[in-house]
Amino acid sequence: MSPRPSGPETRLDGPGSGPGPGPHPGSRPGSSATNTAKLRRAHRKSRNGCWECKRRHIKCDETRPKCSNCSVSERDCSFPHSTSASAPTPAATPTPNQASATTPAATSVNSPCRSPADSTSSSGALYPAPQNLLPSSLYAPRGIPVVDDATPPTLPSFNEFFAGSPSSSLPDSLPQPSFTAKHLVLFHHAQTSMVYTTYFMSPAINIALEWAQEAPYAMDQVLALAADHLALQWPENANAHRRDATELQTRALMWFNRDTQDIANQDNDRIVIPRFLFASLLSIHIIYETFAYYRGSYHAFIDRFIECTHLHRGVRTVISDSYELIVETSLRPFIINVRLASESGYAGSECAELERLIDNSDLAPATIAACKSACQSVQWAFNLHANLPSDDHIHAVTALPVLLTAEYVDALRKHRPEALLVLAYYGVLVHRCRNSWIVGDAGAAVIRLIADYLGTFWAEPLRWPLEVLSTEQG
Repeated sequence: MSPRPSGPETRLDGPGSGPGPGPHPGSRPGSSATNTAKLRRAHRKSRNGCWECKRRHIKCDETRPKCSNCSVSERDCSFPHSTSASAPTPAATPTPNQASATTPAATSVNSPCRSPADSTSSSGALYPAPQNLLPSSLYAPRGIPVVDDATPPTLPSFNEFFAGSPSSSLPDSLPQPSFTAKHLVLFHHAQTSMVYTTYFMSPAINIALEWAQEAPYAMDQVLALAADHLALQWPENANAHRRDATELQTRALMWFNRDTQDIANQDNDRIVIPRFLFASLLSIHIIYETFAYYRGSYHAFIDRFIECTHLHRGVRTVISDSYELIVETSLRPFIINVRLASESGYAGSECAELERLIDNSDLAPATIAACKSACQSVQWAFNLHANLPSDDHIHAVTALPVLLTAEYVDALRKHRPEALLVLAYYGVLVHRCRNSWIVGDAGAAVIRLIADYLGTFWAEPLRWPLEVLSTEQG
């Protein structure tokens, strides 16, 4: 276990800050609506306020990188580009309550944790869908289910999310990335203590270090993941580590956006490797956050999972052009290992009964097709899990979200029981990877959330997932 970070805290302010998914410790059910009503009655115009306060017609205190209203209500906060040239308002030193309003509660993935209020809307996405990322689960053009979305992603691009306006409005100059002594502690922790899989983390860290000057977003994402891992190991400092993780991820996204603009009309083969690595690590990180901090209530989890799938649909892109470049890096053993597992002839039957139930449902034909496609993707992930070495099983979990179509996500948003059953079966797969710190015991939590929501009418289709929780323990 690596030592806890020490030394002065570094704030990495930029045009937007990642949201803190944890709840405010003093919040009560229903209090959000009351507070909003009071704020609206006292509303005065704020010319330089953030986009979210303008949309809600409330007074913004213009604190950067995240105003007080957005911090308390756990909303995305970004400011209009026209105000970015002015000197940012210095953020006041946070009190313990304010700090906890922007960071998750200090809880382990392996224990029940609090979630944001159920009123969190999937339309107000916390993480936008990047358009040029390579998924962490697609390592070859073969052996992967084909995904063909009829509907494009509806979330804004990274640039729109962080700049609050079209991508061309990103500031011309971003602060030069710097790495402090605290970042060295995080880097050491990533090297020595942050276990992920057999062939991935060590070469990933080496690649990030190699590209730290030219593509610093890859290193920032490594450090962000390490900070969240430290939050698990040192719960007494979890808020500080979560804040570090959010700031590093925000800085990484800003630099990735600028890099995307710079290479838009150029040959990007030169830096496809750090971009692929960044996408892979971001994918892992978002899955971790989804299962760690949003499983406390059914609606909070479903909304967040929908946002997670939007991001993974955004990272899905054509891999064939860059595959030959990536496979020649130090990630080759990892890529080949996953590719061979995905191409194995083994085919399980975990989802056979569920697929028959979907076929015989009274859903519209398009919804049946979407849920059936998702069911088949879950079965593919079960097969991948069976063919991978035990230390690499977590790849089956991280591979699934990128394969879910827009039509299935729409059915999930409407809480169609058949779509929820598919997610419950995915929960079984997550449960079988519970030894990984990325998911912990979140699989059991997800299955029970869905079972409680659907009730006794759907008890029979849920019998197998619930039996797995009883028979597969430890």
